[in-house]
Amino acid sequence: MIIHGTGCCLIDFLYAPVDFTSSSFKVALSCTEGDRGLIPGRLVFAEDIEEFTATPYPRILTEISGGIPAISCNLGGPSVVSLAHVAQMLHGKSHAVRFFGSRGIDETGVLLEQALARLPFEGYKLLVKEGLTARTDVLSDPRYDKGHGERTFIHLPGTASLVHPEELDASFFDAHIIAFGGTALLPPLHEHLTELLRKARKNDAVTVVNLVYDYRSEREFPGQKWKLGLLDDAYAAIDLLIADQDEAIKTSGCPTIEAAVAWFLAQGTGAVIVTQGVQPVRFAAGKGIFAPHELSSLPVCAAINQDISRRPELQGDTTGCGDNFAGGIMVAMVEQMMSEARGKLDLREACIPAIIAGGFACFTWGGVFYESRPGEKRERLAPYMPRYRSQLGYSVPYA
Repeated sequence: MIIHGTGCCLIDFLYAPVDFTSSSFKVALSCTEGDRGLIPGRLVFAEDIEEFTATPYPRILTEISGGIPAISCNLGGPSVVSLAHVAQMLHGKSHAVRFFGSRGIDETGVLLEQALARLPFEGYKLLVKEGLTARTDVLSDPRYDKGHGERTFIHLPGTASLVHPEELDASFFDAHIIAFGGTALLPPLHEHLTELLRKARKNDAVTVVNLVYDYRSEREFPGQKWKLGLLDDAYAAIDLLIADQDEAIKTSGCPTIEAAVAWFLAQGTGAVIVTQGVQPVRFAAGKGIFAPHELSSLPVCAAINQDISRRPELQGDTTGCGDNFAGGIMVAMVEQMMSEARGKLDLREACIPAIIAGGFACFTWGGVFYESRPGEKRERLAPYMPRYRSQLGYSVPYA
């Protein structure tokens, strides 16, 4: 099978540990919705932090981080991280995974190329644009939320905001699964998401949309419903929508996860998954490639939490957990589509390896696990499958 994706792709510069209770962090901490300050777990733009703190961004970053250097620079972004997981898990199985993105003419762009070259993509296409490559400074506090950890993201959009829908040529739409990840950080693509999804559907591709916190909408229209597509009409062209709790509520305009999932399905979305960090994943399917499934939940993988608590040296951070979850879902979709007809895929069964993939990201700093040999990640994840099935109370695939 062929899997193509586009959307948010950048270099994450990870700063850890950062103390979210420090006085320097509190100076930049948001007071009210949309005021352009930092919010743990969410993303803001560097230009807005400058305005909020009345301080040049390089200086405020130094103050917030305590002057520590970035401990790593890693490939990041909801689109490319999820596809990286797909490429690693399907490597050697006669499937092709390709990424379409952009880069600037700078050192960060070189890092981006080098990071992509280390992954088993069948190929990737980066549009080269004048300007700086997109980057995000990720501030991580592993002690936040009673030791579960949290991050906050400061984003510099760079050339990613210069990618236009007409630059996705016919080759992009020649795939069995087409995924759009974090397009809210690429306004031209986000505004034309409906037509891109419809074009993919016209080519008989299955469509997956992985949301990201839409900071631009929240900044410009605080407290209002976020649009998906220029006319807010993308839902009926989505086979699977993946969001975290905040994204689901803000994008649907509904007050609860239950109401949000029902709203998405009513708009024609085939299936919806909502992640909640350490809380259970919620999911439901209506009419589409998945068999109908009423709203249900699955817990996080306890075995991963146990291993981290027993061996603290294994702990990384929570960056990329949701993105790897999305990748895990796509891997499960590919595997099920090889033997099941559309309309009969099992959403609950697909969530199981995705939950393990999302949890496994806690073992690494940054969202991408770089393999020392082909198949390493697949081997590392495999022992958690029986342990997680045991936690759920069954040892054979759900039927």
